Amino acid sequence: MIEIKGKYNKAVVFTDDIDDGAVAQIKELCDQPFVKGSKIRIMPDAHAGAGCVIGTTMTVEDKVVPNLVGYDIGCGVVTAKLSTDNINLEKLDNYIKTSIPHGFDVNDRIVRDFPIEKLNCYKKLNKPERLRKSLGTLGSGNHFIEIDKNDKGELYLIIHTGSRNLGKQVAQFYQKRASETHKELPKHLAYCEGNQLD
Repeated sequence: MIEIKGKYNKAVVFTDDIDDGAVAQIKELCDQPFVKGSKIRIMPDAHAGAGCVIGTTMTVEDKVVPNLVGYDIGCGVVTAKLSTDNINLEKLDNYIKTSIPHGFDVNDRIVRDFPIEKLNCYKKLNKPERLRKSLGTLGSGNHFIEIDKNDKGELYLIIHTGSRNLGKQVAQFYQKRASETHKELPKHLAYCEGNQLD
């Protein structure tokens, strides 16, 4: 574990093995006035990203930094304990590959309704029907579906996914708004606050 200090704050990094690009991005973050008083923690799998470190977690009271939230809003892992200890992995793998769109693929129809029209930036979204069809899909990159077993032999379904292109478009909308308002900040660390979040 290491600490990286900046002008206004410090970050605790839960690894000693971190690349120079990530260290520079963490230092730049800690040099920004808006992080004063925040608790900044960097996860052990951190690595340099597009303007900010992937693996950044921090408390922020009254501001949103779109680039720190990232383009994959809601990216996360869901874990569910299974009620069986007997799974045909080959059959499950085939089902996942043929039934759950991944990569750039989307569903043929809307499978989960989400009121995207209530988003404040809805009128700026490109291809909203395609965005609706992307809900319930896996995506790409480091997203996955897997079965894991604990020390007791109990099975768990683990899914890592995010918001896909919908999240990207929402993030870009607010990133532009933040950058236009805070021209004095690095574009990737500009933030929204107050009625900018409406």
